[in-house]
Amino acid sequence: MKKVVLIVLGVMLSSLVTYILLPPQIPHSPLGQNPSTNYKIQDKKYIILGFAPYWNMKKLSQESLDTITHFAFFALHLKGSGEIYAKVNAREEDPGYTNYKRLLEGGSYQNLILTYMQEDEDALVAMLNSPTSRKAAVDNIIQTMSDAKAVGINIDLEPIGAISESLRNNFTNFITELKDATCAQASHSCPLITISIYPSAAAKERLWDLPALTTLTDYFVVMTYDYTMPKSQRSGPNSPLRDFSGEFEHSILKNLSELTKVISANKILLGIPFYGYEWDTIDTSKYSITTSRGVTTSLERIETMLNEQILELVWDRNSLTPYGISTESGTHSQIYFENEASIRLKLDLVRSSGLGGIALWALGYDNNVPWLWPTIKTLY
Repeated sequence: MKKVVLIVLGVMLSSLVTYILLPPQIPHSPLGQNPSTNYKIQDKKYIILGFAPYWNMKKLSQESLDTITHFAFFALHLKGSGEIYAKVNAREEDPGYTNYKRLLEGGSYQNLILTYMQEDEDALVAMLNSPTSRKAAVDNIIQTMSDAKAVGINIDLEPIGAISESLRNNFTNFITELKDATCAQASHSCPLITISIYPSAAAKERLWDLPALTTLTDYFVVMTYDYTMPKSQRSGPNSPLRDFSGEFEHSILKNLSELTKVISANKILLGIPFYGYEWDTIDTSKYSITTSRGVTTSLERIETMLNEQILELVWDRNSLTPYGISTESGTHSQIYFENEASIRLKLDLVRSSGLGGIALWALGYDNNVPWLWPTIKTLY
């Protein structure tokens, strides 16, 4: 009898150690029933949308370009009049526009998508609330798409603060007019339309009327990162898959559960960040109080720090993401980021929940990270 008890205790202890040391698996389809994904590119079931910010255009790796299904140039900006923002002043050109022109001059990218943002908050309001400005914006989007031979559009208008009902309605009007005009111009099929949204878009009154927009857009790019902002008073996960402890207002699982009540799961592209935030902290404890503003740190830099043993890697079981702690030069610091284990869990979520794919922010932050692209390719 004692031998049987010892064997049982040994098995229980082994299971407990495994549970503590290894990241757990995501339960099958935490969002409920798995809808099918209809959109396919070159026999790849999921969309892998890679955002390439203009400041990283010279840092793009061939492996990243070979892996993604869509290349999203970031970004052109729209003025309040609906014109493309091209000049910072009389002498200086907007860098986004400069790199867009370079895009026209050389280099071809598979399934090019152009991203459009607002020049500033005033421009967003002025453009959306004026039918004349909305038409000008639509015309300029069509022209810049045509010049670049782009196959799609990403609308990334991110307002700050409270949103009026009229502005919300006019955003829907803008997307309706954009879809109608681009489809009318198309010789074969309508261009791909994607809209970037905050993860909390279904829980809070935001710019995006999701039920109205779902028939107008092919995919929603859910920006599931920046959950803990640089100005946060304590360190925390950038892209928490879950939050069992109730430490934070939002998590990816919570937000996706809210979103899929109003839009189809297969229209969602899950955002995956190739960066983290680094804070100085009062100590090395998890979610420690910060003593500095967070600094954006690329996966490339984090990989270097880990290889040089500047960072001690820790797994946060609450958020299912890693973080690194450092006491270099006598100062405590923490970085919350993504690694192979956390990205694999997110890809498992995409598969089990029938999402449309992933959106990567951003290309150029991924160099010299040998495990990254082989991991992303497992989504094929």
